Amino acid sequence: MKAILCALTLALLAPVAAHAANECDKYRTSYDKTYCFARLFLESDKELNASYNELRGLVGDSTKQQLKDTQLEWIKYRNASCESSGAIDVDCNYRVNRDRAEYLRDRVRECKAGTCRNDMISKKSWN
Repeated sequence: MKAILCALTLALLAPVAAHAANECDKYRTSYDKTYCFARLFLESDKELNASYNELRGLVGDSTKQQLKDTQLEWIKYRNASCESSGAIDVDCNYRVNRDRAEYLRDRVRECKAGTCRNDMISKKSWN
C-alpha cells in the first residue's frame, strides 16, 4: 500500500514540477530565477533519492553494488555538467536530477513487474 501511495504521489507531482519549472521563467531577475530553480532542485533531489532507495530495496546484493557504482559515476557526471568555476547551475542540476530520477523510476517499475534487468540498472543512461 505504501509503495502504491508513493508511486501515485510521484505521478501526481511530475506535472506540478514541469509547471513549476515554467513558473521560474516568469521571474525577471537572475536572483529570483535562481531561487526558484533552487527550490525545484531540492525537490528533484528528494525524488531522486526516493527512487534510488526504492530500487535498492528491490534488487539483490550484487546489483545493489552495481547500482551504487553507477550512481557514483552519475554524480560525477552531474557535477561536471552543472558546475562551472565553483558555481552550481541549479537549473541544470534540476534537469539532470529529474532525468535520472525518471530513469530510476522506470527501473523500479520493471522490477516490480518481475522484469528487473541488471544491465539496465547499471547502464550509464546519461551518455
